[in-house]
Order: sequence, then C-alpha cells, then structure tokens
Amino acid sequence: MRVVLMLPILLGIWLCSGVNAEVKVFNIVDFGAVPDGKTLNTKAIQTTIDKALAAKGTVLVPKGTFLTGALTLGPSITLELEEGAILLASPNMKDYPNEVFISAPFADGLTLSGKGTVNGNGTAFFDDNWKFTERPEPWIVISDAKGVTVKGIRFENSPSHTLNFNFCDGVVVHSIRIKNDPRSPNTDGIDIRNTKNITITNSDIRTGDDAICLKVTSKEKLWKDPNGNPRPRVVENVHVKNCYLESDDSALKFGTGSGNLTQNILFEDITIRNTRYAVGFFMMDGGTYQNVLFKNLDVETGSRHAQEYAIFMDIHQRKIDSKVGRIEGVKFESCAFKTKGIFYLSGHPQQNINDILFEKVSIVFEDNLDNSKWKKPKGNKKIKRWESTSDFAQQSAKIILGNGEKIRFKDVSIQKATPNYPVFWEHNVIVDTTNVQIQ
Repeated sequence: MRVVLMLPILLGIWLCSGVNAEVKVFNIVDFGAVPDGKTLNTKAIQTTIDKALAAKGTVLVPKGTFLTGALTLGPSITLELEEGAILLASPNMKDYPNEVFISAPFADGLTLSGKGTVNGNGTAFFDDNWKFTERPEPWIVISDAKGVTVKGIRFENSPSHTLNFNFCDGVVVHSIRIKNDPRSPNTDGIDIRNTKNITITNSDIRTGDDAICLKVTSKEKLWKDPNGNPRPRVVENVHVKNCYLESDDSALKFGTGSGNLTQNILFEDITIRNTRYAVGFFMMDGGTYQNVLFKNLDVETGSRHAQEYAIFMDIHQRKIDSKVGRIEGVKFESCAFKTKGIFYLSGHPQQNINDILFEKVSIVFEDNLDNSKWKKPKGNKKIKRWESTSDFAQQSAKIILGNGEKIRFKDVSIQKATPNYPVFWEHNVIVDTTNVQIQ
C-alpha cells in the first residue's frame, strides 16, 4: 500500500498587494438594509457588495436579522457577519432569478467570515412530509475561484446543497457549523466538485444528505467555463481534519459524479454519528478514486433507514454502456467502527477494487439488521440496476467482499453480537484476513 500524504496541503495565505492600504468597510445598514427580518434587503445588500467590490473592501453585516433574496459576490472582498447577525434567505422563489441564493463566480480571494448565521429559510420550501415543488438549488455556489476562505460562520436550515465549491483551487474552510434538518432532502453540507487544494478543519456538519461529498463533473456542458476555456475536471489534495459529522445519508461520500480523477485525499480525526453510510464510494462514470487515507475515524452509524453501512464501496455504471471505473489505494488506519449494519466492498465483474488496507482497526457489530432482502444502493434513485454489475448486499455476513484483489486486514479486531453469524462473505477476491481477531 502506497499512500502519499499531502501535508502540508495549501492552507491559503493570500496577501494583499498594498502594504499601507487600509481596508474599507461597507456596512449594509448604511446603504438602507433594515434588520427587522421582514423587509426585503436584496437591493441594499447588493449595492453594498458592489461598492466593496470596487474598493476591494469588506461588506459588514451587523447584529440583526436581514431578509434577502439572491446575492452575487466577487473577487478580493470579505463578507463579514458580526456575532448576532443573521442573513435570512427569502422564502419566495421570485427572489431567486437564477435559483441560487449566493453565487460567487470567478471570486479569487473571496472571504466569508464572522460569528453570525446564514439561514436558508429551508422549511419554507418543504411541506409537512418534507416534499418540495421548487427551491433555491444549489444554495451557495463559489465557482472558478482561487484562494477562497470560509471561517467561523454558522449555516443553517438550507433548502438544498449548502456550500458548493465548483472548479476552485486553494480553499480553506475552518471552524464553521452547518445544521440542516436530517429529514430535509438533498441538503448536503459541503460539496467539493472539480476542486483541488482544499482543507476543512474544526467544523461541525449535520445534514439531511451527505455531510462532505467529493464529485467530478460528468456532464460535457460543464467542461468549459463561460469564456470557452477548459475546466480541470479533477478533485485532488483534499484534507479534512478534526470535524464532527452527522448525515441522513453519507458522512463522507465519493460520487456519484465520478467521470474523471479523484486522488490524494486525507480524512483524519473525524467523529461520525447518526449516519446511514459512514463512508461511501459510489463509482458510476468510469473515473478513478485513488490514494485515499482515513485515519483516526471514530464511527457510530445510526439512522432512520432500514439499511446501514459502516463502509460502502462499489463500482457500478450510470448507464449500461458507461465506462467501468476504478477504486484503488484506499487505507483505513487506526479507526473504530460501531454499527448494526454491514461493510460492503465490491468491484465490478470487469474491474476489481484493488489495494484496500485496514490497519489497526476495531469493529463492533451490534444487533444485526436483517439484510436478506437488501438491494445494493446506487447513490441516486435515477440510476438503474444492470445484470452486468454485481449486487451482493443480501448475503448473510457482516463484511461482504466481492470482485477485489489485494484486500488486507492487519491488526483488526472484530466483536459481534450474534455468535454464530458469519463475519466474512467472499466472492472473486484475493484477501488476507490472517491478522483478524474475532470475538
């Protein structure tokens, strides 16, 4: 197993060019914003942003609740939310001409910071059964940008994918909180799309969908920017450290967008609770996941769903003729798992998963979920099942291994609740379990 550590990954120290230049601060109240939670302040806040863009200054949101519709940020400015400040998204779709709440295209050097809150008013878009007819989607999008920093802010009650980084390079996310109702659909915490050199540290993310999700764009219409320049479709050099995660789906997810390369990924010192999938690899689009390290994960799954997976790893196909992708070079080191679900690791009949290592890992299987009628999840309801792919989810075992080679368990302890229930089920795999202790 060769795992290339990326530390220190770019932490993004972006220096201003003017040594003596004084940063200009633009208070949204001075431009007519009213902090009553009722007055629509879109025009006043956007005017403030435009003034700050011209001066490369700071937009200040003071204490109070400011209702607003869609806003557009840009390069070399700071959006600062004071403690007690609430930026409240409008509950009316007419206030979102392009469906996005906050967009920041080509926003090099952008900073979002402070101790305030951005509230998406998400419950306004869902009925009592958490269904929606329309909503701002995605919610906050930063795209085609370098040197972006997001720190300190609380993001809550999002109606859709919360914080989206698309085609960015050099992103620092530090000490933020994301809190979405676990019943709210598609309310991902942080989506990392076609983005490289990103660190996420000391953050608390609790969501109704994936907490942190890595995706590579598969749609050709997104391969070029609005100016016709090619975009780099790769996710690489991602470092997530010292975070707490809860998710109604996957805490840490790869895919389903997987059309190119995802590599050099490090997750360490992560606590995961109340989650359906602690770690999910969904390979659908013929790309590659490689050189991934999970270190010091403390995992306890638990969800409202009938199926739970401590780890789910699978190679599938979005379409019957899609290229078959690869998953290789994945290591779990010094991790602790507690689950009533299963581990599922399988490749494709045409492509094995390869070089998967569990080292110094403890696993506790609690009371068994009956998986005899389970079907392999696909990560997206629209993706179909194909006879040419594998589905072993219903096999009677706690660790299901299929279509793989060089799968190793080294210094692994397993405790199971049901004495006579099998731990391992294997099909078409080369696996080493000689260093496993089962109680």
